[in-house]
Amino acid sequence: MVKITFLSIVSMVFFLFQSNAQQFLEWKILHPKTKKWLEFGTKGSVQEALIASGELPDPFVGLNETKFTWIESENWEFQSTFTLSQADLLRSIDLDFPSIDTYASIYLNGQLIAQTDNAFVHFRFAINQQAKVGVNQLKIIFESPVTYQKKHLKEVGVTLPSPNDVGSVKVAPYCRKPQYQFGWDWALRMNTIGFWEPATVVIYDKNRLIGKTSVTRSLTEDKAVQEFTAFLRNDFGERLFWESKLFGTKEVIVSNGKIVREETVPEPKLWWPRGQGEQSLYTDEWLIRSESGVVLFKGEHRFGIRTSELIQEKDQWGTSFLVKVNGRPIFCKGADYIPDDVFPARITDEKLRSAVATMAECHFNMVRIWGGGFYPREVFLDACDEKGIMVWEDFMFACSMYPGNDAFVENIQREFNQQIPRIAAHPSVVVFNGNNEVDVAWKNWGFQQTYKLTEKDQKTIERYYHRVFKEVLPASVAAFTNVPYVHTSPLSNWGKEEFYNHGTQHYWGVWHGKDPIEDFGRKSGRFNAEYGFQSFPEFSTLNSFSQPEDWKLDSPVMKHHQKSYVGNGMIAKHSDILFGKTTDFERFVYYSQLTQAKAVSMAVVSHRVQFPRVTGTIYWQYNDCWQAPTWSSVDYFGNWKALQYAVKEDYRDLTIAAKVDTLGKEKYFLISDFPNGFGVHSHLDVYDFSGKQLAEFNCQKTVLGPSATELFAEELKAYKGKNTVYVFTWHTEAGTTFSRTFVNESVKRVTASSVLIDVKVDYNPQTKKGEVVIETDQLLIDFWLTSLKLGVHFDRNFESLLPGKHVISFTSEQAIGMEDLKWFFR
Repeated sequence: MVKITFLSIVSMVFFLFQSNAQQFLEWKILHPKTKKWLEFGTKGSVQEALIASGELPDPFVGLNETKFTWIESENWEFQSTFTLSQADLLRSIDLDFPSIDTYASIYLNGQLIAQTDNAFVHFRFAINQQAKVGVNQLKIIFESPVTYQKKHLKEVGVTLPSPNDVGSVKVAPYCRKPQYQFGWDWALRMNTIGFWEPATVVIYDKNRLIGKTSVTRSLTEDKAVQEFTAFLRNDFGERLFWESKLFGTKEVIVSNGKIVREETVPEPKLWWPRGQGEQSLYTDEWLIRSESGVVLFKGEHRFGIRTSELIQEKDQWGTSFLVKVNGRPIFCKGADYIPDDVFPARITDEKLRSAVATMAECHFNMVRIWGGGFYPREVFLDACDEKGIMVWEDFMFACSMYPGNDAFVENIQREFNQQIPRIAAHPSVVVFNGNNEVDVAWKNWGFQQTYKLTEKDQKTIERYYHRVFKEVLPASVAAFTNVPYVHTSPLSNWGKEEFYNHGTQHYWGVWHGKDPIEDFGRKSGRFNAEYGFQSFPEFSTLNSFSQPEDWKLDSPVMKHHQKSYVGNGMIAKHSDILFGKTTDFERFVYYSQLTQAKAVSMAVVSHRVQFPRVTGTIYWQYNDCWQAPTWSSVDYFGNWKALQYAVKEDYRDLTIAAKVDTLGKEKYFLISDFPNGFGVHSHLDVYDFSGKQLAEFNCQKTVLGPSATELFAEELKAYKGKNTVYVFTWHTEAGTTFSRTFVNESVKRVTASSVLIDVKVDYNPQTKKGEVVIETDQLLIDFWLTSLKLGVHFDRNFESLLPGKHVISFTSEQAIGMEDLKWFFR
């Protein structure tokens, strides 16, 4: 008998291990009209290839979108080659498509080997039977989503309402591809065809790891029970050895294509949302091998320990919607996140990490991944884990009614089986939501009449909804994780007073209704998952898609980029009320951003002040997928609008903010999200508009956990009806100091034409940083400093500046001079 030690096993593993070989596939495409071949590269879309070839212009510029409409009606042929050796054919070989968009017939060496129908599924096809030694020919025929679905519509048995699909034949709900690509009220229509990520040929020995996840099964003060699952390419039912640096080696048996181990972690370090504690993450090192020493996986696995709960209970106000992490109630604050581009393949890891960094800088603790786009990439979720940003994850269904027949359910089940464990592995993911506005649309948007649905049709659609969102999805989530699931958002519609007392709310009473703008501060749901107001992007962004002659609201270019049916008129209606009419387009852009910031700020502060009745504020929307007037707080190029600067202050974990029920009657609150208690000293200086100090006040408050306390209510009564400036400063026992300025403009001020303002700029090309020095002899209300060059970020903006000297810092990759700056004030 030979005794094999652990060291000899490791040596044998090393000797027998052959790493997985991977070949990235380079593609060319056949133009269906010119019959010429075009270079494609490893990833992207047909549209991007036609732009790169020079045949088509940038679709975001001017009216160019209209030049792309023909593409989605054509079928497209892709070709590639790869080379295999005799040794390769003795191993296992897969064609690996992380994302294939969408309806593709795949041929290898002249044989049809597979067909795809879901852009959200990672497809892998074994090709040993069709592959050969030498050069292998790969061909893919992509069929137009409209053409494909025309042949299959009758299989569903009913016409499905799809109000956001702007095509003549509405196929969006039948297609498992991003719904926003069919047209939305903030996006152009652009149905991409191609690959979001590179396709590869993977060569390996018998089996390999294709996914992994972990879940906290139980948690006490002194220990956590953590379950780990590794998903394998092939289900051979074999015995494997799973080595872990943290937990040692275990013998496991492959069952249903996976292996599972459960471990106890003593004295666990917990993952907490930002502002609540540390974002503790464990990094383990895994080696999974067969009895014969073949290595299936060698690498790191990172995980966090935390529990998440969703409390939906009857209470004194109605029905709660409260997120708990590690047993602690959390007030959630953040924004809805849409895809960063209409072309998924060109979204960079850097852009995703930058978005999460901005969220953390602006004191978000949650982001909602909206259901009309696509599932987030690992780099985004990793960044959320690291920054403490909780993730509310929608499944990819939005604003339409969806099939529930057997073929559709089989399709989405593959999607769920891949996406749920991958996403749930991240401790930042705390809520799964079945869909965006599907239930509320069915009950309130008049689909039954608009689409002339019979009673039988209606029952079919309702049966489909119940099957997908109340049977298949909750069962799929429960099969992989204990992250809570809710079937839809919102759970309650806006409108009647009672509706605001139950569950999630998408408040659109101002934008899509006739509510006054102050109702953002008056009408609050229990958890506000959507609400918002549009604005125009800044001038550097406008310059990227339009010419100066286009800078008017009724120009063809501006009308084309405004996709909302009420759009520019709604912006003008409320900005006229707040700031007065203007015929100057640049000033209108300025007013639009101020109006948006005012509207959302009213909502945010009202929501925060009402905790624990209100437990979340998630505004619509954080970002853009192209350059246009939208609800975003950060535009397509990453420029902060006035809203983003306001949110940074309104979302501080400890802040002083203005609660507005009625304009001109603001109240000021000290608001804390911190779980612990501490002392806060608040100071208030009151000035008139000339900069003369009228009074100062002080108060000491003890903050006892999450709370909101009104400040200086009696003291400020003397200044009601007067034009005043309030400068709040607050200090904590820990020594941190913050300041914020508010203007109480009771009587509309006419800005004097004789304002003396001196602006100087200094830029250091080595540090890529600079300063702008502003000296003024009068009050500058809502001072906006903007650059005509892209990529300039100011540390503060849209603030009211008292007479005197002020310094605003900025960062920029390119030199900035006075000629590059513009400024506005009231």
